[in-house]
Amino acid sequence: MSGDNEWLINFAAFLAILLSIVSLLMFFRIQRLRKKEEGEKIIKKITDTLHIGAFIINKGAFIYVNNRLCELTGYSAETLKQMKWQDVVSLQNFEGTAAVINDLREGRTNAIEERIVVIRGDGSRVSLVVKSQKISDMRHSLIYVGTADVEDRAYLQSGDGKESLIDPVTELPGSLALRRQLEHETIENPALSLALVFVDIDSMNRVNDTIGRDAGDKLLQEAAKRLKECEGERVYHYRGDEFAILFKNRTRADLKMHMKRIMNSFTAPIQIHDTPWYESITMGVSFFPGDADSGGRLIDSAIAAIHYAKKNSRGKYEFYNPGIINSLRKRLELEMDLRHAVKRNEFTLHYQPQIDLKAGTVVGSEALIRWIHPIRGVISPGIFIPLAEEIGLIEQIGEWVMRTACKQTKQWNDQGLLINVSVNLSPKQLFQENLVDLVQSSLTESGLPAERLQLEITETAGADLFVMSQKLQALEEIGVGISIDDFGTGYNSLNYLKQLPLRQLKIDQSFIRGNRHDHQDVALVRMIVALANELNLQVVAEGVESAEHVQFLKQTNCALAQGYLFARPLNAERFVEQLAPINQQISEMIM
Repeated sequence: MSGDNEWLINFAAFLAILLSIVSLLMFFRIQRLRKKEEGEKIIKKITDTLHIGAFIINKGAFIYVNNRLCELTGYSAETLKQMKWQDVVSLQNFEGTAAVINDLREGRTNAIEERIVVIRGDGSRVSLVVKSQKISDMRHSLIYVGTADVEDRAYLQSGDGKESLIDPVTELPGSLALRRQLEHETIENPALSLALVFVDIDSMNRVNDTIGRDAGDKLLQEAAKRLKECEGERVYHYRGDEFAILFKNRTRADLKMHMKRIMNSFTAPIQIHDTPWYESITMGVSFFPGDADSGGRLIDSAIAAIHYAKKNSRGKYEFYNPGIINSLRKRLELEMDLRHAVKRNEFTLHYQPQIDLKAGTVVGSEALIRWIHPIRGVISPGIFIPLAEEIGLIEQIGEWVMRTACKQTKQWNDQGLLINVSVNLSPKQLFQENLVDLVQSSLTESGLPAERLQLEITETAGADLFVMSQKLQALEEIGVGISIDDFGTGYNSLNYLKQLPLRQLKIDQSFIRGNRHDHQDVALVRMIVALANELNLQVVAEGVESAEHVQFLKQTNCALAQGYLFARPLNAERFVEQLAPINQQISEMIM
């Protein structure tokens, strides 16, 4: 018994020592956490008083942001901490921003100063000058600290070092002048009714990117001239492609008349480098004190109205209402969800069968993306694809579609289902630099023969056919087929046929679903099929919904068809299950 007691005493002593050590370790950890928390509070107290954005980055992601950076970007601190700079920059800035950050990370430079265009949380754009410097923490883990501030012509300094109230390009009062005027009016005359009209030049970014920044300045100057001719001294150049017009004691009816006059002033083309450029504008309106209780909120409300107008249709105007903020907030939530949808495996592909009208069998499929949101359910591609293009995610999503469709089709081929697959390319994907490498790697990784892949492109207004031709020629050399989708509804159908290396064209479903007794629809379909046959192009008819459609298409010698008559888009499992019934249905219909 004494031996047992001795063992218990020794064990209790050991346990006491162990508990003491654990307690001591916990004490030191708590002390470190408290010091860290106190340090973060000090940093926050200092940086939140700054008028510029401040941030700390570790492993490429934000680990600290101050309030001003949240204001500049339109994202909450919690949201920013889940993002990187590359997640918030515009598509035009993406590669450049990624390159300079990579230089900083790999030690080719210790500090950067870069102008980037940020897509804010509400969808608007703001140009920021970002400065960042590499430092090391106590564990020798590289971290980066930096600042961000608005690049705004209105805040440029004049030769004597004083802030200029006049924008040097447009020679109009700038944003600083507008804010000072609003501050004066709202404080000195709080009973005064104000109306602020924001005017956005719709194509400014396209002009800068395609013609050059000097052409963009010319567009700004001409826009300023026309606005001043309409509204005189009320006009301000707020920033970038945005102007503001300040009215006093005006009704909605008055403002509608003014905006109609402004719209009409932009109907005549603007001469840029001796070339006529047709420009449209979008406007947003807010009122003080009805919509906002301060000058700053009046500006925010007018800008929100513009973004809401752009979301619905450019070249229009919108009056601010509280529902707009709710709508923009929902859009922001959708955007945040979309940014994480690929990582969370929320996308899936459905496949719509393509039928050989002569053989009477399924010979291919069109891969169509679907987003299954965990809360909202199925979200239409018509909603999220334009959003993905706007926020620069379409390339990432398009890559997932390409790789998934190739892999699935190869699996079917290995199972004895020798079918092809068609994948849609958005205009932005078509012009991405690594498109050819992406297609090649997707084929190589999946093992799918190149002749089994068809890439569908849509006609795009203002597209550079020479550049398109070079890109598509490289894809054709790989062995991939190129198809025009929705043929007959675009801008340069015949030019596409003439200049691009095509293998297939798809007749838009509006021609097929039309009245079969409409001689114009019938004649157009016959003409398209005959033209395609002359050019040795395969024809696919979309929107086939009746046996009458099938008989008509067979008479025109149309090769392939797809539509709800045969099947709606099916997931991969259902596609295989339905092949036999579909083939039986086709056989009975055609034979």
